[in-house]
Amino acid sequence: MATFQPQHGVHCETTTLRNMLHQAGAAMSEAMLFGLGQGIDFQYWDAPDPGRATPMLTGRIEPAQLSRNACSALGVELRALQAPDAETASTTASELLESGHVVGVSVDIFYLDYFTSRSHFAAHYLALYGLDDTHAHVVDTEQQGGAQTLPAASLRRARASDEGFMPSPHLYLYVEQVPERLATDPDAVLREQIWNAVRLTAERMTADRGPRYGLPALRRAASEVEGWHETLSSPEETVPGVGRFWRFAGTGGANFRKLYREFLQEAGQRCDDNELKAFAEEFGDVERQWDQAIEMLTAYPGTDGRRQLAAVAARLEAIADAEQALFEGLLVPAAKRAGDPA
Repeated sequence: MATFQPQHGVHCETTTLRNMLHQAGAAMSEAMLFGLGQGIDFQYWDAPDPGRATPMLTGRIEPAQLSRNACSALGVELRALQAPDAETASTTASELLESGHVVGVSVDIFYLDYFTSRSHFAAHYLALYGLDDTHAHVVDTEQQGGAQTLPAASLRRARASDEGFMPSPHLYLYVEQVPERLATDPDAVLREQIWNAVRLTAERMTADRGPRYGLPALRRAASEVEGWHETLSSPEETVPGVGRFWRFAGTGGANFRKLYREFLQEAGQRCDDNELKAFAEEFGDVERQWDQAIEMLTAYPGTDGRRQLAAVAARLEAIADAEQALFEGLLVPAAKRAGDPA
């Protein structure tokens, strides 16, 4: 694709969405897409083998929902379709690429030859911008090297996988032509949508959605962390692995909290709004607390593993309290300002 310019990012789905929109004529930051997509959350998914693994603890909303939310806010039509088989998936991708689209694809990282992970995780996204019989050209996260070329067979296997967390075999996304106003006056569109996205996010984060979602899920995780010392068969391997996954994959919280802080910072600048800027500063403290929890996990077992996990549990409870206060605070001005350009 001769006109394609890779757009870099730290999270797979927002990186993919950023590349799709940029190719269609709408350039914006990854953090803005994450905020407009109402991406921040905390979710608790039971471990398939509780004695050998911890629960899957994610710091964002469900895969593809972020893209739907962001595109809805921007007035962009997002197409999310699932091909019936690998051959159809490849044919459809080639047709979309030939028509000028960048294609978002859902993949299992186990089958990507440039990934070092040997675990199945099928909720990963790539921006596909070139494909022939032998090679696929994609954009992954900065951690994975950004623009990559891999064997087409590797991509086919990764797209077809029904293993791992939240598989979506042969799922693909693309955006139609963006609205003219978004291409010519993106600042105005963003200013009109920022407070509404903040309101919707704050409402969801302060709602009681049961023990699997949001801050109740984070408190549930905090209540169980201290027991990992006894409940896991190999805590000395599993616990630091959770810390590394949270840090480098961003799934647990720190990277997503960083993206949301950057969204609030950019939103405050675009809207010239000191209230948003102040909340961004407060979110920086939440991000630092997540980093502290990760440090304690990766340092496990240390001299006293039980005490370390108790400290992690206390830190996660403190994070839950801080996020509760922040989103309750955000909800007050957002409820008044949503829908009004700043």
